[in-house]
Amino acid sequence: MKKISFIFVLGLLALSFNSFSQIKVNSSGQVGINQSSPAYDLDWFGTGRFWSSGWGQFVFDNSGYGNVVTMHPADDWVGCLGTSSKKFNIIYVDHLIAREVTETSDETMKENIEVLDNSLEKVIKLKGVKYDLKKEYFKSKDSRVNEILEEKRKNEIGFLAQDLMEIFPEVVYLDDTSNLYSVNYSRLVPVLAEAIKEQQVIIEDLAAKIESIESDCCDKMTKSASVSENEGVNTNLKTAILYQNNPNPFKNKTEIRCYIPNGSITSMLHIFNMQGTQLEQIAIVGTGNKSVNIDGNKLKPGMYLYSLVIDGREIDTKRMILTK
Repeated sequence: MKKISFIFVLGLLALSFNSFSQIKVNSSGQVGINQSSPAYDLDWFGTGRFWSSGWGQFVFDNSGYGNVVTMHPADDWVGCLGTSSKKFNIIYVDHLIAREVTETSDETMKENIEVLDNSLEKVIKLKGVKYDLKKEYFKSKDSRVNEILEEKRKNEIGFLAQDLMEIFPEVVYLDDTSNLYSVNYSRLVPVLAEAIKEQQVIIEDLAAKIESIESDCCDKMTKSASVSENEGVNTNLKTAILYQNNPNPFKNKTEIRCYIPNGSITSMLHIFNMQGTQLEQIAIVGTGNKSVNIDGNKLKPGMYLYSLVIDGREIDTKRMILTK
């Protein structure tokens, strides 16, 4: 009788343990934690925490963005994903937020190094676009997440990978698991840097040509104020002075001062554009120190020449700049 009672108690305990057990091992050796029918070697439902032999803990819960499944360290600024000698090959993510992202670019790792050329010509061919991602490529089983993704999929800016491949195939990657192309945008940075350098050479060359043209123009329009007595010209013109306008550059108004010597009959101030076309002719009455105010509202922003002409002789020519 005692033996039968003992067996009954053991059976009752076993039944009780099986009813409240949180760990289940099926006939295939698959282990379930809070799962009565595990479908994987380890099938876990709930939160969890892993401790390392060093400092730090790894937590599995739903405390992250949108309260979805989340993996994170137990403390801030703790933990690593992979090491310098044991790296992950590919990590798939949708949105990466980081304080700093660096790419390995050590010279000792590289060979067959060549300087990029014709970068500007290629950059000009790039076509930036604005677009919306299709819903079928941007969706989740969670309706709450779908509401967020619905807004995030719109008004994107970038390149079309297929177009970019024709110009820079080096920055385009094909994922053979999805047959979708992706773009390594950071690889375009050195291309843009070289394109800017090529463009700067063009700018400096054009600036030198403009300076040469302006200098030649001024040399032709500017004549010596000295007049030989043998030419029978009033020698008082030697004392005539044309001052630089003030302020220069100017936006609204500027003042041009000059000195007209005694005995002068006609004095004129001429305003020219840089092509040599006369825009204004202002008469100066009397002799001595004189000034003329120029109204910038009557001119377009740019560079202009002004000349002082006394008794038909050019005394001096200077340049002034009108800004917006």
